[in-house]
Amino acid sequence: MAHLVKLEDYISRYENDIHEYPSQFIRLKRERWKRLHRLWAKANQRVGNGLNMEEDWFAVENKNAIQQALQKLSRNHKKEQREPVKTNSGLDAEYEHLIGKSRASLHAFFYYELLQSQLRWASSSPSEVSVVDSNYRYDSRLREILRMLPDNYMVFYYPVFKIQQADIQMDVLLLSPSELYCVTYVEAPANTLFEVSSHRFWREFRSQNEHKRLNPLLAVKRMEDVARSIFQHNNVDLTVKKAVLFPDAFIDDSGYAGNAELLDHRAYQQWLGRISKPISPMKKEQFRAAKALLSKCKTKSISRSTGAETNGTYEP
Repeated sequence: MAHLVKLEDYISRYENDIHEYPSQFIRLKRERWKRLHRLWAKANQRVGNGLNMEEDWFAVENKNAIQQALQKLSRNHKKEQREPVKTNSGLDAEYEHLIGKSRASLHAFFYYELLQSQLRWASSSPSEVSVVDSNYRYDSRLREILRMLPDNYMVFYYPVFKIQQADIQMDVLLLSPSELYCVTYVEAPANTLFEVSSHRFWREFRSQNEHKRLNPLLAVKRMEDVARSIFQHNNVDLTVKKAVLFPDAFIDDSGYAGNAELLDHRAYQQWLGRISKPISPMKKEQFRAAKALLSKCKTKSISRSTGAETNGTYEP
């Protein structure tokens, strides 16, 4: 599960220590899964319920890769205290509904809880907090990105950058150990068709009607320019790529000759799977890239102690 490093202009714990919090999140994920799996097993101890209680789900998530990341990231950091388990006849009342649940249902509940934790981490620090748009709690695209990408990815979700006194809201930045993907999502109803062109507006066909849509290549080009400028200024050596994604629509790109990837409904899931496959622990250059990007991100928050509003950019 990828790390939600920055969300809009909210304060983020990753701004405090970009090296510490990834390892803390990985430990948190493992501890919470072990606890949830233990409670689920207690709730389903009856023989013959058809549920495999002994399966190690983390083996399916490529255990070796996670172990490598933990070994690399957890050095010299304090162990996070284990969350105490409140018992009610050996079982938390809040988990009594786990009786008879399948592993698929358990995974869905586990990921939902983790998303709520990630939203808290991406909108608060020990001393400050930001007010989160409640829609993010049900953002299926954000949930999909975080769940599909592995632990070695950092996600910037619609971050606001401060560039030459101007606020610029980007779309989605996916930072892997070796690459930064500048991604624009084009959301449209199923079976919508887009006609790709070099013009400022694209033709969009849906429900037998034609509409105009601002060329999404303009957004990814702007993102690329900003990212390359930040990397160059901070001597970050990382590949920058561009992608425009149409998860539910189709595209006619027969005349397209640009260098951004265009992926519609037919190739979207394969693309996600492809960028998720390279197995590598987080790298030094990736952390340098994250710090460089955060240094230009705008942050708006409220002090926990005084309630005063603070604005500014992160200073590494």
